[in-house]
Amino acid sequence: MNKLVVGNDRKKNKKEEKTHVQIRLNVLFFAVFLLFSALILRLGIVQIVHGENYQKEIEKTEEVVVNTTVPRGKMYDRYGNVVVDNTPVPAITYTKSMSTSTKEVLEVAGQLSKFLEVEEELDEFEKIRDRDLQDYWLITHPEEALELVRSEEIDQIKK
Repeated sequence: MNKLVVGNDRKKNKKEEKTHVQIRLNVLFFAVFLLFSALILRLGIVQIVHGENYQKEIEKTEEVVVNTTVPRGKMYDRYGNVVVDNTPVPAITYTKSMSTSTKEVLEVAGQLSKFLEVEEELDEFEKIRDRDLQDYWLITHPEEALELVRSEEIDQIKK
């Protein structure tokens, strides 16, 4: 009789273990389902609700790569010495969009100034013009610039 009771207890324990495993698997599957549902919901919100805003941000920034051919070949004098040698140098050009504010342009210029060097002896075409310096001063000192404008001129501008 003892053997029969022990056998029934083992069967009950195995059934209980199976049900615990099934419950744990069901909880795990439900948790994975909830996580995937949350992910799909979030992706839908980002794409459907905020999609136009992100598209506008992408359209604001353009990256246009322009490749121009570099002149090739060396020029030698009659003795075989190299007179002209071409070394390609990459150039980066910043072109602001219509919606770029002056403040943003100054921020970009400040960031780029960390990477640029200016030689003291510049060519005629590379010299900084007085007008450029004046524009920079006007942009960086708006209050002082406004003080220099007469009140009659301000009234004309407002009209």
